Amino acid sequence: MELDLHIHTNLYSGCSNIAPEKLLLKARDAGLDGIAITEHGIRWPDEKIKLLNEKSGLGNFTVIPGQEVACYSESGRFQGEFLVFGYPRSLGSSRSVQQVADLVHAAGGVLIAAHPFKRMKTGNGFYGCGHEASDLPIDGLEVEHPSYDAESRSMARGVMQSMKIAGIGSSDAHDLRQVGRYRTFFERNVTTAEMLCEEIRCRRLKALGEFDRR
Repeated sequence: MELDLHIHTNLYSGCSNIAPEKLLLKARDAGLDGIAITEHGIRWPDEKIKLLNEKSGLGNFTVIPGQEVACYSESGRFQGEFLVFGYPRSLGSSRSVQQVADLVHAAGGVLIAAHPFKRMKTGNGFYGCGHEASDLPIDGLEVEHPSYDAESRSMARGVMQSMKIAGIGSSDAHDLRQVGRYRTFFERNVTTAEMLCEEIRCRRLKALGEFDRR
């Protein structure tokens, strides 16, 4: 089963031009079995997810509500962005990584470092948690992402292996053409957020990049 776990729509993410009503059909056409919608700091209500699925007419296509949360330390230092699954409410983008992790883990959810080794356009930093990932209470990280070069990919996989956590692949799509370019293969069927969290914790998955699908 293949899922794209990092997608933004224009309903709640102003940086995206993906219309939700076109998303599911595009995802299916890209060969995906499901997606996660991860708006910035906002979790789609369950009733809207259900309505979106019904309107698509795809039946058993998996749509999981998640969110992408920007985290900041108490001093205001940017700590990176993180994908949240299994938490029932929107978290915004004003908490520290530890605060978000405490809330998410108490609810049975998981925390994934989004594009930790995505390079800044200027300077030597990362638009993500970078090497600090190894010291954070995360359950996984993106090891396949469209912004990565070979070194970024190698660093991400190194963290995954040293921490013994899940490594996912996802498109971070903001445009329909990007949907499904990077994805995650799951050994078992995943139809709910709870099932997704369990598979991530058990690491029964594999990140797929564009090359892996050729």
